[in-house]
Order: sequence, then structure tokens, then C-alpha cells
Amino acid sequence: MVNKEPNPSKRCLDGVYAMNFLLDKLDPIAKGLLSPRIKKRMEKGFVSFALFAFLVHLALYILNKYVALDLPSALFSSPLQILYTPFSVVLVAEIYLLVYYLPSSFGRSMGKQIEIIALIEIRTVFKDLDNTSTWPWEAAFFPHILSALLLGGILVVFYRVLPQRVARMEEDDLQHFVRFKRVLAAALMLFLLALSAYALSLWSYDVVIHPDHLRMDPNTVFYTEFFTTLILVDVLILVVSLRYLHDFGQVIRNSGFIVATVMLRRALGIEPWHAFAYEVNAAILAVLMVLLQRYLPRRSKT
Repeated sequence: MVNKEPNPSKRCLDGVYAMNFLLDKLDPIAKGLLSPRIKKRMEKGFVSFALFAFLVHLALYILNKYVALDLPSALFSSPLQILYTPFSVVLVAEIYLLVYYLPSSFGRSMGKQIEIIALIEIRTVFKDLDNTSTWPWEAAFFPHILSALLLGGILVVFYRVLPQRVARMEEDDLQHFVRFKRVLAAALMLFLLALSAYALSLWSYDVVIHPDHLRMDPNTVFYTEFFTTLILVDVLILVVSLRYLHDFGQVIRNSGFIVATVMLRRALGIEPWHAFAYEVNAAILAVLMVLLQRYLPRRSKT
């Protein structure tokens, strides 16, 4: 009796069926996590928590100054450090929105990444502004504020040239692709929660052990890990999109967005002027990729 070799096409169909079955089971959970109702609640929660954190930090600063509570000087030596706290909450809210928009718009998600980097730079200005007595262009905060201003200006151009949502694939393919991205974004959301808890525990430990001179930069704990994961997610989305997309402009645009994300990730935790160069070049690249997509002819499916 001769054993027949398994048919490769049959194995491929079985794999596709298994993947679709898994996505069908996970999609209702993903829809719940990324629903507009949950988004609205999360936004209200972030605003309330940012206000609460600001008031608590302010109260502790006043008590530390007039009652001498001996709180860590790295967090309570200057009133400008109070602004660092609500900005940190706003940054987490922006990351949540980045993940929320990932299934619906790759371009909107790219814009959110640039917004997050700009807010990180503004937050850094608050940390450095109180420790300088030189000319602004000689101060440590100058490259950070310059980067934030330029990124803000480039974002205006980016959102202006970013086209409205125009489907460049068949309706059935679009639904399958969005479902895949939604499940992936929900998984990224859960990872974000776990990473937040991990980063908060490490930062709290650093505050307890080194209260006067914190050794841990929040950017290297949370944002570098998140952007690294985001790069992997973007690459996975790009690879899967090749199954559905038949438009070179869309593919090259998404590939350029991934390169821009890598550059933004590289900017975290390096020398300020080097970071400035990486961030501005990444934002300009994102704009150029959108323009390139708009003016490349669309290739029809054959």
C-alpha cells in the first residue's frame, strides 16, 4: 500500500480555516475592548486620573515644602516637577488612542506615534527647565522644545495630506483584514496594561531605593519596550496586508511608516540632538510616504 503525500494546498487551506476560526472566536472580545463606548469611558478616566494625580502631587509638594516630609527630592524639589505627572498620564492616554486607531487606520496610528514623541519632548522640558540659568539655546531643554515645535508643525502637514479613508481592497477582504488588525490591537492593549504595571513597579522601586537621584529614565522602561513591540506588530500587519492589498502605493507607504517607527524608537534614550535628528526625519518621512502614495497610480487586481 502506497502512502500518499499530503496535498500542500490542502494543508494551506486547513491553516487558513484554522486562522479564520480563531479570529472569529477572538473578534467579539476585541470588539468589546476597542468599542467606542469603552473608548469614551477610558478618555474620561484618563482626564479624571490626570487631574487627581496633579492635585495629589501639588499637595505633597506643598506639604514637603512647609512641613518637611522628607519626600524624594527628585520628585518634589521644584513646582515644575508637578507638571510632569499629568503629562505622563496624557502620554499613556495617547498610547491607548494609538492602539485604538490601529485597526481602522494605519496612517492615523502613525500620526499618533509622532504625537506621543512630541509630548515626551514637552514633558522632558518641564524636567530640565528648572535646572538652567543660561541662554535658552544653550540649555539642556532646547533640543527638546525645538523637536516638539517642529514635530507639531510637521503633524499639521501630515494630517492635511493624509487622505480620508478610502478602501483599496475588496469589501470582503477589507472586513477580514480589519478583523485581523482588531484582534492584534486587542492583544497589544493587554500587553500595554501588563507593561504599564511592570514599568510602574520598576519606577516605584527606583524611587524607594534612590529617592534623591533617580537612575531610571521612564522613556527607557516603558516607551522603548512599547515602540519595539509596535514595530513587530506593524511588520506583522504589513506582511498580512500583502494578501489583501494590490496597490503598490499603499504597500510602500506602510513600509515607510515602519521605517519611521523604527527611527522614533531609536530616538528614545539617546543624546538629545541625535534624538532631534531622528524624530524630525521620521516625521518628514511619514509625510513623504503619504504624498508618494497619493501620486502613485493604483494597480488594479488581476
